Amino acid sequence: MKFLDQIESYIKISGFAPIGRRYFVMNAFDGATTVLGLVVGAYVVGISSELWVIWSGLGATLAMGLSGFTGSYMAEEAEGAKKLNSLERSMLTGLKDSVVGKASRFASLWAAIIGGGAPALTGGVCLIPFFLSTKGLFSISLAVQISVTLALSIMFLLGAILGRISNRNMLFHGAKMLLVGLILTAVFLALKLT
Repeated sequence: MKFLDQIESYIKISGFAPIGRRYFVMNAFDGATTVLGLVVGAYVVGISSELWVIWSGLGATLAMGLSGFTGSYMAEEAEGAKKLNSLERSMLTGLKDSVVGKASRFASLWAAIIGGGAPALTGGVCLIPFFLSTKGLFSISLAVQISVTLALSIMFLLGAILGRISNRNMLFHGAKMLLVGLILTAVFLALKLT
């Protein structure tokens, strides 16, 4: 229990809760959008192997996860160091090993975990139908449909989360995020018709 209390204390001191929410929504959206684009693009060119989608999708989600992890860590570590340095100058004492310093390091690490994990998670979820298709559970065509549905559903849910956070209409915010995915899908499908 002491560990959880310590984590809660670090979250309060660092002000991490809104930062974590932002990283989660932004990067989860990136993961779903990227795999959606990859899947619809594969459908447009008439890809006949699930393995192409799986390996391309895994490559993309791995790259997004690594990018999200390192980018989030470096950005939050720099911001945390700036705040800590300013506070140290004001107090004329070092705070690296204080609870404030530990909270700053906690925020950097968790921003990285969320920043890297969110796109990998949503991208990976959108690839599950293709893994199942390799086992003969359904066709590639159905895998495409399920994957697109999963990606669009994730986008809607992320928008609804933003609506809840902002105490505004969850359905409206979900629909706004969903619209981005629908536009992306429509653009790729229009390319198929030309």
